[in-house]
Amino acid sequence: MRGMQGLAIVGTLLGSISAVQANGVEDNNNCYEQFRGGDMKLAIYYCSRAIQSGDLERGDMVVALLNRGVAYKNTGNLEMAVVDYSSALELSPGDALLFSNRANAYRELNRPEEAMSDINRSIELNPENPAAFYVRGLLFEAMGDAENARRDFLRAHEISPEDKEFRERAEALGASGQSDGQ
Repeated sequence: MRGMQGLAIVGTLLGSISAVQANGVEDNNNCYEQFRGGDMKLAIYYCSRAIQSGDLERGDMVVALLNRGVAYKNTGNLEMAVVDYSSALELSPGDALLFSNRANAYRELNRPEEAMSDINRSIELNPENPAAFYVRGLLFEAMGDAENARRDFLRAHEISPEDKEFRERAEALGASGQSDGQ
């Protein structure tokens, strides 16, 4: 009889552990749904619960940190966005999107050296990401380097011709809509 009680307690404990893990994953899913739906405060809440649960695997943790970082950025909390992107980069140091997102947050925080370092790393990791060239173009523009800004806006437009803003930014800096090599 005593052995059966022990098994029942172990079974109950294991069931509780599974429920906690399911809650961490469920919170991560809820985080994504709220993020996608535009409720940044609820996204932050659910992402935080998922992250704090300790039950997320590495990839899920990176996604939760990324989503919470973007939600923080969208609510104007750029410092916390940088913290989350940095934490995610510790887990996934070769992720171009994380470098690009952190670079953009640094740019908005008026930290151009850190932003330029991150955006260059992002482009090195993924040279076909138009958003990274766009962010670097914004950095060059803010530094008064219109030629490099124009070049990066044109490169973004070459990669993603359907995005009119890339071309418009280049044209505003005197580009004819074609890159230097054409």
